[in-house]
Amino acid sequence: MKILIVEDHPLIRMGLKLLISETDSKATVTQCDTFPEGLILLDQERFDLLILDIDIPGGENIKMMNMIRSKQPDIIILIHSGYDEQVYALPYIKAGANGFLSKQASHDEFKAALKAVMSKGKYVSYQVQQILLNTIKDNNFGKVMNPITSLSPNEMRVMQLLTEGKWTKEIAAIMNVKENTVSTYKRRIFNKLDVVDSIELSKKVSLLKQF
Repeated sequence: MKILIVEDHPLIRMGLKLLISETDSKATVTQCDTFPEGLILLDQERFDLLILDIDIPGGENIKMMNMIRSKQPDIIILIHSGYDEQVYALPYIKAGANGFLSKQASHDEFKAALKAVMSKGKYVSYQVQQILLNTIKDNNFGKVMNPITSLSPNEMRVMQLLTEGKWTKEIAAIMNVKENTVSTYKRRIFNKLDVVDSIELSKKVSLLKQF
């Protein structure tokens, strides 16, 4: 099995490689730390599995699914993200990902997810399975457009930090940008999600977990 890891945190890459070797000692692992570099590798070599952090430098949000599929249509895509899976999992799966795993998942859950996507072609946690079942039951899966999918990668990052209770100054320091840049992102997020402040944003994100 040939695996490509697209992840910008060295310690996480190291941990993933170790868990992969424990799951499949014959697997070969290639790593990179930006999405554009990942696309170049997809042009150069065939892979069975791509493990992708959606908050990756050079990332294109949900558009990355089509960009990857245009290069290797049959590759299995496992999203490995620190973002709330109850909000982000379904939009990415609907866009073409085979699985979504939280970075908060245990080592055993990662190994189970790896085995599931390689043998069955799909993996989501139990919590996301319940959301998916409820959405299908209500006949909403193909009809509801999650507005989060319209956010740029930077807007998505700011939204995540806002819902964690971070202030503009804190977000600017974390992202290494100016406070007025964060304010611009906030304004765009509020417009796209049709909310007026961070309190409404948190409520809206909680609501979107149903879809």
